[in-house]
Amino acid sequence: ATDVVATHTYQSNLNSDSQFSQPIRQIISLLLVAGLTALGVVIAAPSVWPVFASNIYLNGAILFVFAIGVVSCFAQVVQLIFSVRWLEGFAGDKGNRTGKAPRLLAPLATLLGSRSAKTQIAASSTRSILDSVATRIEEAREFTRYIVNVLIYLGLLGTFYGLATTVPAVVETIRSLVQQDGETGVEVFNRLMNGLEGQLNGMGVAFASSLLGLAGSLVVGLLELLASHGQNRFYREL
Repeated sequence: ATDVVATHTYQSNLNSDSQFSQPIRQIISLLLVAGLTALGVVIAAPSVWPVFASNIYLNGAILFVFAIGVVSCFAQVVQLIFSVRWLEGFAGDKGNRTGKAPRLLAPLATLLGSRSAKTQIAASSTRSILDSVATRIEEAREFTRYIVNVLIYLGLLGTFYGLATTVPAVVETIRSLVQQDGETGVEVFNRLMNGLEGQLNGMGVAFASSLLGLAGSLVVGLLELLASHGQNRFYREL
């Protein structure tokens, strides 16, 4: 009788623990951060655009890498949604077992094959599956962390590039201040103004790249943190 009660209790716990949580909170948080970022860009666009246009190629590359990071964070959470659906379909015998398993659960799908949801899995196989899932999750995180670092380095690259163009402009401006024979003070002042304009353009490149790189890394880092929360909860439930 004790064994029957224990078996019934185990099956009840198994049925109650087989429910997975969809990362709804993470999706809402990601959309909220993305929306606030877009709102900030729209508000700051009139004053930031002239600085951005100072070197549109480098700044465009930073924005492109930023877009890749944002898409990667959303893709990680979307992958969790499909993984939860696949597991719920398998555990609930809803006929979804024949569907292609998400990449995150490929080792589990290979092991289960055509077995039923009540199949017991050996402890060694369980540990192997969990390790494989953890490795795939960590690979996705490493990619977004790499994107964060790339954004920072691109911002620094733009900073040094802007400084590299500013220093020669300073030297040329100083040399141009020597008054030649027959020149008036107005002509010397015009050369000074032209030199300062070149210096300011170089500083604009430096500040714009640093601004975009650091701001992009902050946003992608926050999105990656929110996606990691959903991944950690999925792993615990699994």
